[in-house]
Amino acid sequence: MNKTPLEDFTTELLVGTLETDNELLDEFVNNVLLIDGQGFSISSQVKYYLEEDTNCIIDIVVKNEGNICFIENKIDSSEGERQLDRYSKVLNNIKKGQGTKAYLRYCTKYYDKKEISDIDFLQYRWRDTYRFFEKYKKNKIVEEYLEFLRSEGMESAGDFNFQDLIVMSEVNATIAKMDECLDMVKPRLTEAFGKPYEYDYERLKQVSKNNQYVMWSRNIVGENGYSEITVGFRFNDNKIPVMIVFISIENDNSEFEKIKKMHTEKLENVFDCYDYDETYIYYSFEKPVSDFISSENQNEEICKWFTEKINIINELKQSINIMWN
Repeated sequence: MNKTPLEDFTTELLVGTLETDNELLDEFVNNVLLIDGQGFSISSQVKYYLEEDTNCIIDIVVKNEGNICFIENKIDSSEGERQLDRYSKVLNNIKKGQGTKAYLRYCTKYYDKKEISDIDFLQYRWRDTYRFFEKYKKNKIVEEYLEFLRSEGMESAGDFNFQDLIVMSEVNATIAKMDECLDMVKPRLTEAFGKPYEYDYERLKQVSKNNQYVMWSRNIVGENGYSEITVGFRFNDNKIPVMIVFISIENDNSEFEKIKKMHTEKLENVFDCYDYDETYIYYSFEKPVSDFISSENQNEEICKWFTEKINIINELKQSINIMWN
């Protein structure tokens, strides 16, 4: 869900590279974003207002006299809750108000299919950006950017290697172990926050969508608006998998401002990680799975950790006098 420093850095380097050559920028817009026209400009981290007191910060905005395009870039993180939908709404407002053509583009490192139907929407991968720039590698600035993309493994997803074969042969057993842990914790999650959403192999779908294997319960705080608690396992490239328990609250939630205010008073010292802005609040507990490798009662210890964190959140909701259900 959260932006990472690598994503911000990669985005700024891309914008800086394209800003050096107007013809290169136009070619990128025409051939990668698949938008016709010339004379485009490019900007990063542009703020637009969706409605009163609600804004969206767009990674990249490309526009000319008759066109505007928002680009959302992802590498190690996943899409924020309804993030692309919000951007689509902003673009449609611009389209109606200014009479321009509007486009939404979503760039990821790995396959991450999205369905956005109310705007001209296109998904592409960082490897497409790499292949585009390869045609211009005689340009020193472009070559430096290509070298950076290679250093981060973004020229492609790569070929299968021996480690991949081991993972593929063991994947079912690994999933069964994660299921056993989550199923042991599920009764406590249900008791505290309601039955988790697990329709149609949703745990498995989360692996490709968000690099995680999780279950979650929705509508845990406030009388209306989105909120959730998520419990499970998260995987990051070249990093040890972690166990996670996190809560996320959208700004349409009736308790959003109250919870934001509580941050400096209490929440900052409760959780391992946190992030918030005008659109969402995110708090999480995280622990490397490797911490339990030497445990004699591995499953029991893992489930104990999950349960303890669920209980902390449950106790917190009781102590702060908020209507959570």
